[in-house]
Amino acid sequence: MTCALFVFAGLAEIGGGWLVWQTVRNKKPWYYLVGGFAGLMAYGLIPTLQPEGATFSRVYAVYGGVFVIMSYGWGWLIDHDRPDVGDIVGSCLALAGVCICWFWPRKAAAS
Repeated sequence: MTCALFVFAGLAEIGGGWLVWQTVRNKKPWYYLVGGFAGLMAYGLIPTLQPEGATFSRVYAVYGGVFVIMSYGWGWLIDHDRPDVGDIVGSCLALAGVCICWFWPRKAAAS
């Protein structure tokens, strides 16, 4: 569930940002902009669906690493902008950081 929410958040943010980019930079029709805003609004909501106990800062920090990886994937699949070695190494480091931040064993908070 957690991983799926990160993926959905990434698709909403990257897709929404891409649609806005297309409107502003590539002169696409106004409805691209509306779709982009809708995607970005959905992105604002999706992280709040993470399980109880997940803090805002940790969710957004981990999502940042997921965003890096998904952004390169989007660029490759949608815009045919193939990542280079630096992009791949950076993505691997981001993934390592995500795993450390999200899965690091923590003590239960005292009530």
